[in-house]
Amino acid sequence: MVVTATQTQVHTKRVLMVDDDEMMRILFRDTFWIHSGPQHMIEVATVRTIEQAREYLAEEEEVPNVIFLGLFLLTPGIGGALVREPLPSLEFIKDLRSRQEYAHVRIIVYSKYDEPEFKQKAKEAGADHYLVKGELTPKEIVDFVEQL
Repeated sequence: MVVTATQTQVHTKRVLMVDDDEMMRILFRDTFWIHSGPQHMIEVATVRTIEQAREYLAEEEEVPNVIFLGLFLLTPGIGGALVREPLPSLEFIKDLRSRQEYAHVRIIVYSKYDEPEFKQKAKEAGADHYLVKGELTPKEIVDFVEQL
């Protein structure tokens, strides 16, 4: 593609957000819609569970560039009761890192938990970044993704 002085090249990024909080998913999607710059088109898909994320990745033709993932997500526990624990998220990250088709995907754990032990576990699992909810403004999150 040849870019002339009157044309600007638009970079498209695909983002997948996995979070069991519906308001967070809506806020996240709308944040990118409102704050994306003119040279960055960011397509955002959101899902509630890791299982839905797996289905999304299996069905989509294009792999996302970035995956935002909550650390403590509701998952079925013993007897089917929903529980919150980091293990399913960490296992999901490890699974993605073991597969060649996801080698280029930037994985960002996006959690309200700021404890160093959680950050270390996410890094050991293969996460590229660990962002704490509330530390960045919505615009700063968009800028962060545009710079990846």
